Amino acid sequence: MREVTIHLSKEELAAFGIEEFVSVIQMTGLERVTELQCQRPGCLLAIEVTEPIPTDQLSTLENLEWWERLNREGGVTYLCKLAVPAFDEGFDPHHETDASQSAVEVAGDGVDVTMVGNQDALSERVHEYGDTGADPLLRTLTDYEGPADPLDAVTPRQQEVLETAFDMGYFEVPMEVTTDEFATALDLDPSTVPEHLQRAQKNLLTDILEAM
Repeated sequence: MREVTIHLSKEELAAFGIEEFVSVIQMTGLERVTELQCQRPGCLLAIEVTEPIPTDQLSTLENLEWWERLNREGGVTYLCKLAVPAFDEGFDPHHETDASQSAVEVAGDGVDVTMVGNQDALSERVHEYGDTGADPLLRTLTDYEGPADPLDAVTPRQQEVLETAFDMGYFEVPMEVTTDEFATALDLDPSTVPEHLQRAQKNLLTDILEAM
């Protein structure tokens, strides 16, 4: 396994349509962005900041489709769904590739994006950024010795629950699927849906936050 870090400038973030989003979370002390699931038409992210993001600012972000605030010791974590049209058109979903995005961190006039995978998959991913018109700067390319994928913290059933919820539009605002429809797809009792989702989210976030 290999790990690559590339830098995207402020201008490139603007071209992607996410400059304002990055600016807002920077101002509240961005610590880390973790990709939980990413496929068209957007990405489900866990965003860790030191201070709460003003609700009125979140409400005006054009590409932010859904968000939920979770308080934690020493800061705040937001679960959110972000739509990035440029990525949707030029990028294969991460779960369909052999590369995964492990971190996004503020650096200089933009952000550093770190990805993990085999050499061929990482090369293809970097080329995909170029195909969108970006000119990513290669920061590092090394052997990977970091922690496992965040989804390793959940059971196969919990991963199925999270991915099905994402695919069916359960996290959309408004929701694109009813609780009964979601429960039927997974052969669950509708009354247990919140518990299944909460257990999966708790395991996922516990693993992410304890790794900090």
